[in-house]
Amino acid sequence: MIVPIINLAIPVFNFVAPLYIKLCIAIYTFLTWLPWDLFQAVMGLGLCFFGGGYCASIAACEAFAMTGWPVTQRHLTDVWESAKAVIEAQQADSKKDADGDGVADVARLPASQLIDRKMRVAAQAVKEPQKLAQAVGGLYTGWVAVQGVLRVKFARTINLALSCSQFVEYYVTKALLPFLTPFVPKEFVHWLPTFLSSSTRGFFVYLAWKLQEVISAVQSGLRGGLMFSRGLLNWLNKRGFYSIGPFSLKHEDTYIDELVGYAVAALGFYVQWNLGFGVPFPFNIVLMPLDMVEWYIRYSVTTGGTGTGTV
Repeated sequence: MIVPIINLAIPVFNFVAPLYIKLCIAIYTFLTWLPWDLFQAVMGLGLCFFGGGYCASIAACEAFAMTGWPVTQRHLTDVWESAKAVIEAQQADSKKDADGDGVADVARLPASQLIDRKMRVAAQAVKEPQKLAQAVGGLYTGWVAVQGVLRVKFARTINLALSCSQFVEYYVTKALLPFLTPFVPKEFVHWLPTFLSSSTRGFFVYLAWKLQEVISAVQSGLRGGLMFSRGLLNWLNKRGFYSIGPFSLKHEDTYIDELVGYAVAALGFYVQWNLGFGVPFPFNIVLMPLDMVEWYIRYSVTTGGTGTGTV
């Protein structure tokens, strides 16, 4: 069962990973090319239209900034360089055809030999393993500190879910247990109460996070709207545009930034609400790695970072 999955996963990874790396490089290059004021405006728009769905990721970024971002940035750069070297080496290895039969060597290997070969290629690609180990260890240390901050920040969300579920777990189990028992094999019947209890808690955790998305969408929308309007006004000021007729374009002397910012915030919240705080196509494909990070952070915070804690 595992062999076909591995044989399928490796070429998919070799195809998808470079695309995301190129996309990240392109986005990073574009954002670093932008003047700081326009960069601020673009980030503000992102908060307005996507802030609710990425509430945990945004909070994690803020926590990283508070717990020593320069050190974290250095570690991320080291890991990034090692990851690029490994992916480039894996791509080159996947194209090798030593016997010249027109079929890549890796395509003929069984799963066990393929894994061994890929591990060897990865090991050779990393030229400074000690540096990579230190970077990974530094990131983990930073993540532990961030988890503490996030658990405090979202404690109300988690406690709301657990307190609500405690009121209904007994009644859900009592109502559904007799109904489901005839449909479950005899060997698994004694698991039903645990399954129903865990499912109830999971359902309320999901609802609590949805409520948090609404709150975060409002908060990030207001912040993002002002970032957008003030960034745009500052960019115009630096190019000599200080007023439009009798209206000043300096955000210190006008209410235009508040009017534009809150209007954009309202529009962003309306769009997020209609999309269910999700991301529409094709942005959902581009942001898929961020979605995975978001759900991991939520799971980690909810379970206390152990996978077996709160839920």
